[in-house]
Amino acid sequence: MTISSTLPNTERFEVFVPLPTSMEQLEAAVQKLGHSGIAAPPPNLMEIGKRLRQIYETARRDGYSSLGRSEIRKLPYAYWVGNDPGLTWIEPELVRRYWTHYLPEALQASPRRAKRWLMPLLFVYCEQFALHRDFLTYAQNVAACLRATEWPVTQKFYSLQSQYSFFNPLEAPRRLAEYFFREKELSLDTQLTDLSLWSGFCASSLGSAVFDAGLSFSDMFLRDAQTVRRILKWEALGAGRVVKTSLRVRFADALLGCWSGYIPDETLRKELINFFLEQYGDPRFPAHRHYQWEGVSDRAKHVLLNWLTGDTLRAFIELLQRTADDIWRYREKFWMAYYDQGYIDEAWIALGDDALGIAKRLKLDEQGMGYAHLEGGATRSQSVLLLKIGGLVFTEWSHNGALRAYLEASPDAPTLYRNAYHGAELRARPSLDFHDAANAKPELTHANSDKGSWQRKARDFIRRHTGIHLGDREILL
Repeated sequence: MTISSTLPNTERFEVFVPLPTSMEQLEAAVQKLGHSGIAAPPPNLMEIGKRLRQIYETARRDGYSSLGRSEIRKLPYAYWVGNDPGLTWIEPELVRRYWTHYLPEALQASPRRAKRWLMPLLFVYCEQFALHRDFLTYAQNVAACLRATEWPVTQKFYSLQSQYSFFNPLEAPRRLAEYFFREKELSLDTQLTDLSLWSGFCASSLGSAVFDAGLSFSDMFLRDAQTVRRILKWEALGAGRVVKTSLRVRFADALLGCWSGYIPDETLRKELINFFLEQYGDPRFPAHRHYQWEGVSDRAKHVLLNWLTGDTLRAFIELLQRTADDIWRYREKFWMAYYDQGYIDEAWIALGDDALGIAKRLKLDEQGMGYAHLEGGATRSQSVLLLKIGGLVFTEWSHNGALRAYLEASPDAPTLYRNAYHGAELRARPSLDFHDAANAKPELTHANSDKGSWQRKARDFIRRHTGIHLGDREILL
């Protein structure tokens, strides 16, 4: 008894689906089987290339007649191996035969064979992508062989060339960058599948060139949130973190410099801050500036420092509010006015014990907001905000503490970005006089906030020393 005779007619129909009867249907079925989605990753090119070169050297003695079809099909893997000369210099006759005889014959033989011979060409093109003369010739040969084959199964390769100049090394990175980074609808995984590329393509040499080309977009395109997130994802999938590559400076200049004079939405700003603090380190600290940020433009660094300064100011105000500082609203209005006008260059805070506990509960350090500890010489509730404005350094004390000012170039000016400060030591530093010797003490107390008393005096002091002026409307509630 056969299996089919034991099944109802409907079940036999579902199990034994008839084969296509026309050639058009059969070709469509073969094409579908050949394109089931994202491509398998390339093999270990270095290992295979070394082994093939040894085989070719031996086969040279009998005019390569001992080579099998597989060893010829995989020839592209031996094209470039490490720093050794290219295969065209070592086995010129074999390479000539490959392009003029073996490959054209295979591409005309059958769809399956054509695809098997094309895959090594594609893998090597992506993994060994470069702009030297030997590679440009290789790319031209690949493009020429695609024009000579018309199997449906190879149309994906042909479309790569027609739509993205894929096998034109001078055009492909830019065209692919526009597709991958400026596409609004498709996910990166879908895009790779659509192009029959493997998931590790981003880490290939061509993937790195695409990434580089994306960094050359105009500032307007680099300010697009979706483009930024696609570039960040590509970076994460690359061969190594960008901060350890030759693109370290270009990457920071592109993704930060484009925001000079512009404000990203809060979510994107946080994403960029977190990325750069995690990968490049905090530019406020000398140890990070000496390597990760070395060579990055002042324009780009200023953007990140400005964002960090704003976060520091907002955190200070929030902590004042939570620790019951009676005039936190007036301080917020005054200092944020200078920040919003772009006049505060840098800011840092030293937190007293009460504020430090709140900062830890809020996990401010995990949000990229650095701070110091105010160790003694002050009440538990007090904190100090350190600011740089136009050559001046200010220490703004909370909870009935005074405002002090110093020339940035003076040895008496406190240094920003220390891990800890002592309150008594900060107050003991000789400071500039807010009162033109009219008061016994040079610092400014926060008297009559509701009437704008200390705000106007601080505003006039800043104008005299820096030329920066804000009106009452900006600084007063």
